Amino acid sequence: MIDLNIILLLFSFAVLGVFLGAQIAELFLFVPIWKELDADEFFEQHEFVGPLIYRFFAPLTIAATVVPLMTVMLNLIYFSDEYFIFSIMGVSTLMFFSTYFLYFKKANKKFADRELSNDELPSALQEWSNWHRGRIFFEAIAFACSIIALLRT
Repeated sequence: MIDLNIILLLFSFAVLGVFLGAQIAELFLFVPIWKELDADEFFEQHEFVGPLIYRFFAPLTIAATVVPLMTVMLNLIYFSDEYFIFSIMGVSTLMFFSTYFLYFKKANKKFADRELSNDELPSALQEWSNWHRGRIFFEAIAFACSIIALLRT
């Protein structure tokens, strides 16, 4: 019989893997295209694509935060002596989740409301890309911790 800990670890591994893969795809597929678009074309495309991207990533982000944090809490309290791995997994998960409130929420609103001039757009997209890379870094750490925890279980 598979216990709750293994199920949570598998779900954490799966959701973090899908989330990380989607974020990497966004970075390497969407961002280069966005950077090459004329500013007016970018804002026109963003008006249509932005809400679709949000509807895809919002629930995935929540799942990639809630499931690993549940796994971390239960393991730290009940299941495991691997405090270091689960602490790093929890902190990394909180770090990538916090980037939404620290940066992405406001930046994405600026794109949606076209609060940027055409001249400001290239630097804003570069800044967005830099934050996105940082977010991916923390996601990768959380994902790696989920793999290590699974292997040690």
